[in-house]
Amino acid sequence: MQHILENHPYIQEVLSLEKQFPDRKEFHKKAEHLLSKMGSDDDFLKLVLKRNFEDKGFLDQKWSLYNIPFFYIYETADFYLKIHFFPGMKQYIAGTAAHCIHHHNNYILTTAAIFGSGYETLLFDKDVQIDSKTLNTKMRINKHFTQQEKPIHCIDAWEPHLVFNPEKFSATLQLWTPDQKRVTDNLRVNPLLKAIKNPLRKFIYMLGMEKTFGIAAQHTYQWYPDGNHFKAIEENEYFEPTRKAVGPDVNNYSLQTIAYFIQNRNLVDKTLFESVLNSPITPEYYKPFLRNLLDGVKIDETFCKETINIPQKTYTIRDVYAASGQTL
Repeated sequence: MQHILENHPYIQEVLSLEKQFPDRKEFHKKAEHLLSKMGSDDDFLKLVLKRNFEDKGFLDQKWSLYNIPFFYIYETADFYLKIHFFPGMKQYIAGTAAHCIHHHNNYILTTAAIFGSGYETLLFDKDVQIDSKTLNTKMRINKHFTQQEKPIHCIDAWEPHLVFNPEKFSATLQLWTPDQKRVTDNLRVNPLLKAIKNPLRKFIYMLGMEKTFGIAAQHTYQWYPDGNHFKAIEENEYFEPTRKAVGPDVNNYSLQTIAYFIQNRNLVDKTLFESVLNSPITPEYYKPFLRNLLDGVKIDETFCKETINIPQKTYTIRDVYAASGQTL
């Protein structure tokens, strides 16, 4: 359904900048101002809602606790734009980590705070030293800031970072690109290759060509503080419980999160929602939320999951600084 936004001035400008600046970091820098404009433009955001609620692919997707609530905006083989939602804690405790320390492999991310309190974040040096036997890890904090201090910021490819749960429900508008243009970039959006993604990955790993193709390493780690050092955990092991967390409760949670944003950002579009409500492709679990939005019934706030898949189940910013040997 990209045609809904294809000719929008914001999208046309992003497309123009993408062609004009092949250096990915330069492209991100040049596009920063557009992210804020998109996030503050009600008419544009209502088109984003339309792009998603009329898209059978979005409506039929399988929500999980791994697949956090979001909206698509626009996607090509070279970049994609999304909106992500970050529910706060039911009982807010400042400096509580939202997840493990991680990086996005070869992807550069520019994120713009567009709603709510925003979150606090840490960026780490890329030089991560892992003991292959014990998985004990040395990491160093490089930057520490809040989204109020830096409403727009860029996270480089392979740059470990950590987000802390926001004080209030928040949303960000995000621009993602691979760190460089590769001749294989178009393969990511090829539907035939998507169907054989896992066997294809195994073949690439066997050839030792993951960097050539711009895919994640075969063994990708995330990290958490463990006393006076950090500990690595295999990414697949860390995400296994959240990938398995699917079903009606998760579907309702995801739609409630999205509906809460729509209502509190004043984006209710009665014409659109009446049409979606009566559409044969709309899943049944969408309909109570759409009716409540149309009738002005208060949508209850959703809250984040406060434990994560590590032995300690949770950790704080003080734990991170203690593990790094640095001073908070």
